[in-house]
Amino acid sequence: MATSYDITGYQGDYIQLTLNLKDSNGTAVNLSGYEVRGQIRASYGSTGVLLDLNPTITNVLSGTMAININSYISADIPISDHVYDIERYPSGILTGNSIKLLRGKFSILPEVTR
Repeated sequence: MATSYDITGYQGDYIQLTLNLKDSNGTAVNLSGYEVRGQIRASYGSTGVLLDLNPTITNVLSGTMAININSYISADIPISDHVYDIERYPSGILTGNSIKLLRGKFSILPEVTR
């Protein structure tokens, strides 16, 4: 079952996240042999993808991932509360056998200074 984690960022900001995945016992999730993917959508059931998060595994044994969203990309994300999820899947197999790791609200707030 996916862990719920809400993310908040500002439109036009560089959004940099480091995520350390742990199971229900607090043990690091081993990502050896897996790849990860994730998307932001306006709502559950939306067909349009607002942003492909392109998560990157930075340490397979400690379950560490990074997400980096450039400021020019975040500037184009509509101001609102969106939804996202990140899942793992076996390396080289794009369909089937995926497991949701994280899910939650992805809120984009308006910027003041441009």
